[in-house]
Amino acid sequence: METSFLKLSEYEEMKALFLDVFSREPWFDKWKDEKQVDLYLKDLIDNKNSLSLVFFDENKKLVGGSLGYVFNWWEGREYFIKEFFVSKEKQNQGIGSMFLTQISDILKGEEIKHIWLATERTVSAYHFYHKNGFTELKDSAFLMKKVFNDNG
Repeated sequence: METSFLKLSEYEEMKALFLDVFSREPWFDKWKDEKQVDLYLKDLIDNKNSLSLVFFDENKKLVGGSLGYVFNWWEGREYFIKEFFVSKEKQNQGIGSMFLTQISDILKGEEIKHIWLATERTVSAYHFYHKNGFTELKDSAFLMKKVFNDNG
């Protein structure tokens, strides 16, 4: 099992895995337009500060992805994971935890001090992240404001 930086040649395989994972329970994302999917993923992987990692199983099959970006803060460099996903067939087998451990090892080598992410409290991912050493910041909130409604 190995984590590596996403290569351009792995993009389509990573995209298929992303769509498979997030179109299922508990997310049920409805990506109907392939162009929109590509725009979103390219926003995550094609920027100067992007950090996109993939995880391969023992058969060299891509089974996980971590898409995000590195930013500088007063405490040093930090990694914000925008999307973290593991193949449905590999979930609940310790693969996600192994992937996060390998990500942490890579980040240490890059002198990145913190990992940030956001998730919903009502999904199993919330408990998974807690189990893997993430803590909820008590004085922080993740906020959203809708500025356009295309439904009328």
